[in-house]
Amino acid sequence: MTDRSIQSKPTAKLRYERRRYPRHFVRQTGVMIDADGSVLGSCLMVDVSAGGAHLRVKAPNALPNQFTLLLSQYGQLRRHCCVVWQKENVIGVHFVHSTPIKEK
Repeated sequence: MTDRSIQSKPTAKLRYERRRYPRHFVRQTGVMIDADGSVLGSCLMVDVSAGGAHLRVKAPNALPNQFTLLLSQYGQLRRHCCVVWQKENVIGVHFVHSTPIKEK
């Protein structure tokens, strides 16, 4: 698995931006795992913010509503995710945080 840097420019703003956190384009691979530690599959993170991400996956219908996303080779960088939307092979996830995120 390869870690990639977040690009500095946020995605294009719409007329009325409803997102709480700015999104950044990325191209980072990840591995999704279930609560029991079993591998659900790989994904490509397309954009990310402090609150969630946009992932390309091979079989979105096979995914549970919640899973852990591993973003580093040995799993040190991980995010607990809740699926909030799906369209074909793309899903939107909300990062489930144990501590609140400070808003800027």
